[in-house]
Amino acid sequence: MIRLLIGGSPCTHWSIAKVKGRETAPKGEGWELFKNFWIAREKYKPDYFLYENNKSMNRSVQEQITEVLGVQPILINSDLVSAQSRKRLYWVGKKNQDGTYSGVAIQQPEDRGILLRDILETKRTDWRAVGRWTKHAFFTNPNVSKLDALKTVQSEKSFTLTTKKGHPNNYICNPERTEYSNLTISEYEILQTVPVGYTAGVPETERYKMIGNGWTVEVIAHILSHLPGIATEKVEVLSMYDGISCGHIALERTGADIVRYFASEIDPYAIRVTQKNYPGTIQIGDAYQVRRDGWALGNA
Repeated sequence: MIRLLIGGSPCTHWSIAKVKGRETAPKGEGWELFKNFWIAREKYKPDYFLYENNKSMNRSVQEQITEVLGVQPILINSDLVSAQSRKRLYWVGKKNQDGTYSGVAIQQPEDRGILLRDILETKRTDWRAVGRWTKHAFFTNPNVSKLDALKTVQSEKSFTLTTKKGHPNNYICNPERTEYSNLTISEYEILQTVPVGYTAGVPETERYKMIGNGWTVEVIAHILSHLPGIATEKVEVLSMYDGISCGHIALERTGADIVRYFASEIDPYAIRVTQKNYPGTIQIGDAYQVRRDGWALGNA
C-alpha cells in the first residue's frame, strides 16, 4: 500500500498580495504552519509527498522549504489546464530506501488552450477578465463608478481567484466595457476544475472562500499521475490543510484506489463540503496536533 502525504499550508502570510506584515523570512506564523507539514512527513513517513504554496513567496522562504524537504519545486501555471492564471510551486518527493527523500520528475501539463470565453455562462461568452481597480477606485471615491474604476486591460484568462466575491480579480466585463459582473460560483468551480455544484450546501460567501483557497484539481491530478503505482496500488492519504478535499478529487481522476483518507482541517464549512462529497473521510482536526509526543494517525 502506498502512503501519500499532501497539503499546502495557508499562504496568506507569504503572499505578495499581503501589503502589511508580509513575512519574508523562514520564521513567523507562515513558517510554523509549514512546519506542521514537515513534522507530519517525519512522523508519517509517506512513500510520496506533495507540498504546494504560492509562487510569490520570498526567495529565502522558498529556498529554506527546498532545503528542509530535500527536493526542488516545480512551477506550474493553472492556465495550462484551465482558464485561470494561477502560478504555484509544487515540491514532490519519493522516499528512498534509507528514509531520505528525492525529487520526482514532473513534466509540464500540455496546454489545453482553454480560454475564459469557453467556461463563462450563457450570454457572457465574449466577456474578459479585468482584474484590478485603478488608483481612484470607486470605494474611495463615491463619484467614480465600478466600471470606470476597472482597468481597461482585459485578459483571455481569469486572474488568480481570490476568496472574496467582490475582489477585483473576480470581475469580468464585456468588450465594450459597458457592463461588468462577478464570476459566478459555477464559473469559480470550473476555473478551479472542481465539479460544478461540488461546494453546494453552504453559504455563498463561504463557497467563494473555499474555492479560492483550494487547488486547481487538474494540476494536482497531473502531478499525482507521475507517482509510480498511484493508479495500480491501494493508497492511504494524509491531507494537511485539506480544505474541501481537492486532493481527493484529483486522486480519483488518476484512478487511485483510496482505502483511507485522513483530513486535517478546522473550517466547519470546508469539512461539511468534504463530508457531503466523501462521507468516508476521516477528519483529524487541527494541523498543530502533529507536534504532540507520540502522535500517529491511529491516535489522532
